[in-house]
Parts: sequence; structure tokens; C-alpha cells
Amino acid sequence: MVREYNAESIEVLSGLDPVRKRPGMYTETSRPNHLALEVIDNSVDEALAGYAKSIDVVLHKDGSLSVSDDGRGMPVDVHPEEGIPGVELIFTRLHAGAKFSNQDYKFSGGLHGVGVSVVNALSSSLKAEIKRGGKKYSIEFKDSEKKKDLKVIDEVGKRNTGTKVTFSPDPNFFDTPKISSTQLMAALKAKAVLSPGLSISYKDEKKGIKEKWCFLEGLAAYLKDSNKGGDLIPVEPFEGEHITDEGGITWAIQWVRGIEDPLSESYVNLIPTTQGGTHVNGLRSGLTDALKEFCDFRSLTPKGIKITADDIGKRIAVQLFLQN
Repeated sequence: MVREYNAESIEVLSGLDPVRKRPGMYTETSRPNHLALEVIDNSVDEALAGYAKSIDVVLHKDGSLSVSDDGRGMPVDVHPEEGIPGVELIFTRLHAGAKFSNQDYKFSGGLHGVGVSVVNALSSSLKAEIKRGGKKYSIEFKDSEKKKDLKVIDEVGKRNTGTKVTFSPDPNFFDTPKISSTQLMAALKAKAVLSPGLSISYKDEKKGIKEKWCFLEGLAAYLKDSNKGGDLIPVEPFEGEHITDEGGITWAIQWVRGIEDPLSESYVNLIPTTQGGTHVNGLRSGLTDALKEFCDFRSLTPKGIKITADDIGKRIAVQLFLQN
């Protein structure tokens, strides 16, 4: 029997219900690695804004994940309109955060309310510990609902600040609730590359893995290291950047012989763009045009030979980071 379609038929989902009902619209549901990256991206954003120098990630034996940073610490004061602490708002409301304007974060990866609120929505438990203003605070959630109110649990030095988030992915929302250590390590290394000077450590308690990354030279050092064993042209990557108030671009380029698949990666605001995009196509197109013009102007191209995009791009290794 066809149900009558009228105003009564319309469902209005509040809070985090939309995420729990249709998780595939908000995250990758094969495994919870994307949830891990949402939390990590918030810490990396603190580093990009100049407030954090180190991030520690621990995959615990029970499958839960902890992410700690030495940033400013999530807000613990009461929001003037919503009447609840800022940290509670961040974890319980979609589209609540400080990254929609440029006042607190000029560039950012995961969106601070959307990202971590989705993590809370799809976790069986989540605990946030904040060190801010000489005090250490704690707030806990269970099945996306607040379990324990925000409270002071300790006194700390005023310069001792930061946030620690520990969450357990809810197996009901994923094909497997296990976070892939291999995928997570690759992502952490890339984020360290994109944030020169930021120290990122990783520990897998079950597998006994310990790793630490810190790239002072950024993209160029990573690209050169990744293409070891190949014939590199030039030996030192061609690199550069252009930054404005609206955004920026950073790149490193090499041509590689002797390696079947030279490393080519691109990111927008710390998020991998594995399928490429107009930013990658634009860089390749601009590079092709520039080299063709250079060769034509200096009569370097043999008669009857035309330089094509494949000639330029077939053996190229690219690291591209776009901020907006």
C-alpha cells in the first residue's frame, strides 16, 4: 500500500541522528580510518595555525585510538547562544566550529565541528581531555550522547595546553571496526611532510609498532626520499610556493627514470586528493606549456618533433599541496 505523501511524511532528524542513520553520507564505512583522520586533522590544523608542535597517536590493544596535541586546547567556556561548553558543542552538533571564517584558522583540513561530531556519532565511546588555562578538563560520550558533563579533573601549568581525544569506533557502522595501521601510518607521514617542523609520533600497542616523523624541509625532502633508487632529474627537486591571504600552493617536482611508478600525490588543505583534480591538471598543463615555450624560444626542439603532455608528464613525480 502506497503511503500518502504529505507534510506528516517528512522526517526531521536532529543532533547527530542524520549521521547515525546514513553514515555513508559522512564517512567511509569500510573501516574507521577516516574517523581517525578527522581527529588528527584538527590537531594538524592547530600546528598549521602556529599553536602546536607535536602530535601523538596511539592505537590501543582494544581497538580504540587516542590523538593528543600540545595546541591551545578545545574551548571549555560556555557558548553565548547555545548555553553549553564549546567542546560539547563541537562533539554534538554538525556544522559547529571555528573554521568557517578565517578568524581562528587561515587554512584547515577537517572541518572542526562537522568532522569530530561525526566521529562522536559513529563511536561507541569518546572521551576528550583538555588542558587549558591552568586546568585539565574531561568530558565523555557514549553512543553519541553525553555520558559525563565537562568537569575539572586536575591542575596543570598555564603553559601546559592541548587536547587529547580517545574514541572507540562503533562496529555497527563499519564493515570492520579495525583501524588499518598501514593506512594510518602512510597518512601520518604525509601530514608530517605537509607541516614542516611538526613532530608526529605513532604507536600500535598490539603490533608493537613505533614510528616518528618530522620533516624540516617539507615536500622536496619527502619527494627525493620516496624516489630513492631512481635516476632523478634534477637531483634536487624543482620546488616553490605562492601564498596569499586567500590561499596558496606549494609544489615539488622531479623526473624519474628506473622506477615504474614515480610518487605523485596531491592534497587540498591536508586532505589527499587521490583522484587528482583541476589543481593537478592545471599544474601539469602549466608545466607542459612552459617547457614547450622554453624549447621553442631557444630552438631546442628537433625539426618535425612536437612536445606533448605525455612527453612531459609520463615520468614525472609531483608533490602538490593546495591551501584555500
